[in-house]
Amino acid sequence: MMNGSSDRPIPDAAALAAQRAAKAERSARTDLVTVIAVAVVAAIAVVLGLVLRLFDIFGVDGAAVPVRFDPVDAALPGGSASVRVDEGFVVVADLPFATFASVLLAAILPALASLVVVACSLRFFRRLLRGEAFAPGNARLLSIASIAILCGWLADSFFGTLASNGALAVATDRTVDGVAVEISWLPVLAAMAVGGLAIAFRAGERLRADTEGLV
Repeated sequence: MMNGSSDRPIPDAAALAAQRAAKAERSARTDLVTVIAVAVVAAIAVVLGLVLRLFDIFGVDGAAVPVRFDPVDAALPGGSASVRVDEGFVVVADLPFATFASVLLAAILPALASLVVVACSLRFFRRLLRGEAFAPGNARLLSIASIAILCGWLADSFFGTLASNGALAVATDRTVDGVAVEISWLPVLAAMAVGGLAIAFRAGERLRADTEGLV
């Protein structure tokens, strides 16, 4: 008596290869859609955050400015306990032009830098998903992203500090001292990491070009 499983057709190698190729194509398409969706969500979040920040800056009662200052003791409402405060928001109606410009630049420039990073990342990952890991231009995309991260951090730190100190001087009639520029190493390390990837991919591009030249 014949086994029923022996009656099943055995797919040939070409059919198996076609199935694997179709599966790989569907997976790549899904990954591409995911990357695009994440990039769109990130871009929308950046733009929405910038719009909300601009509403705060151009408020009816004045510009809301995040400020940092030397720690001071503040009493909590309804009790005798106190806390030490070193940052907050002040709303100032009549800011000097230089301070108001710093407030705008501290909001706009980091957002623009973030959009550049999102755009470069989207294009870079699209190339990776297409199997173009060492295609010309990938290292340039990483370099641009690295520079954008660094520039966004510099703009946020420098103009943010100018805006904070200027608004604090106006709001408190110079009775509360501001702070110097604070250095956060996380953006610096991120820029260095992306820059290191750019160097590695540039070496890969040169190696690919040399290999193609030998064929």
